Amino acid sequence: MALPPQEIKKYDFIDALRGFAILGVILIHSSYSVLPTNPTLQKLMLEGARGVQLFFIVSSFTLCMSWASRSNNETFPIRDFFIRRFFRIAPMFYLAIFLYIFINGLSPAYWAPNGIKWWFILTTALFLHGFHPETITSVVPGGWSIAVEMSFYLVLPFLLPLIKSIKSCLIFFILSLALYTLNSIIIPYLFVYPENQQHLVQEFTFLNFLSQFPVFIIGIFTYLIFKENFPRRRIAIGGCLLLLILAPLFWYQPYMHHTIAGGLFSVFALLLANWPTRLLVNRVTTTLGKLSFSMYLVHFAVLTCFARLGVNNFFPKGNTSSFLHFLCIIFVSAFVSLFSYKCIELPGIAQGKRLIKMLEQDTAPTPNLALNPGDTQ
Repeated sequence: MALPPQEIKKYDFIDALRGFAILGVILIHSSYSVLPTNPTLQKLMLEGARGVQLFFIVSSFTLCMSWASRSNNETFPIRDFFIRRFFRIAPMFYLAIFLYIFINGLSPAYWAPNGIKWWFILTTALFLHGFHPETITSVVPGGWSIAVEMSFYLVLPFLLPLIKSIKSCLIFFILSLALYTLNSIIIPYLFVYPENQQHLVQEFTFLNFLSQFPVFIIGIFTYLIFKENFPRRRIAIGGCLLLLILAPLFWYQPYMHHTIAGGLFSVFALLLANWPTRLLVNRVTTTLGKLSFSMYLVHFAVLTCFARLGVNNFFPKGNTSSFLHFLCIIFVSAFVSLFSYKCIELPGIAQGKRLIKMLEQDTAPTPNLALNPGDTQ
């Protein structure tokens, strides 16, 4: 029999981490429109791309927490998990599909040099766009991360029963690195394009699920450390040592740059969980975190509108202008996302909960009154 569903404890530091992640993503994309002149600032803004890996760390962390809390209290936990994930992602993502087809059309573009074909849209709607270079991020800008997320959702319920300790997680991390290496070797042979379209293969090799898989395993590792409730002193010492090791590698080592970033974000998440200082965990960062999914999908449209309406002309190339442009994109994206969050995301989540509740009630065993006559009294 299914037990009553448990409420998942909400942590402000998790929303704050999502807030930092979306700030990073918007930082790099806004810098493309208004580039700073300082080379160091340019490099820092480009590193905003690693905000996606922070999203992956937080996603893996929270999904592990959710699975641990719910899997023993539901009749069909895997089914309910997939329903919950679909209704969390699909409503806003489907709106984004229509939005960007309307804005960008079907003409040839960087990610679809031969134009967007009907099956690109279909595979995107089915969340299968992560398996081909021309579909992974062509219909919805940034849609590659959604494809990677959905692939992770697909394997997580079968992965977690095998990862029961930090040691087993380390084994899977090594396996994920092997898959990452295999992916980088095989992909160039699977997809062949003309020389002027080789960027598709190079980008796809990095953007696909196998390339990002080690980051998700780091997220599971982060959850296991968090769950163990280690003394704060051990967290502080271990975190500082890892920062001293990983920070130079991140800055100077291009190989597996995104995985090293995942390690840094893991340390950051654990430190923030234990020391949620008001400077980092506050109303602004947590609100941005709650709106982050909508902001991720919306900010590309905001950037396009700024460019087409000539708003970017008010921000000439320069360090201050680049930062002000970044703030404007955040503000407009957050304003729009406030409505999509309330009108699309939250109703979608509620619909998923209602469906799970209905299915759980339908599958609950009916008591045999003949065997339990006392139950009728």
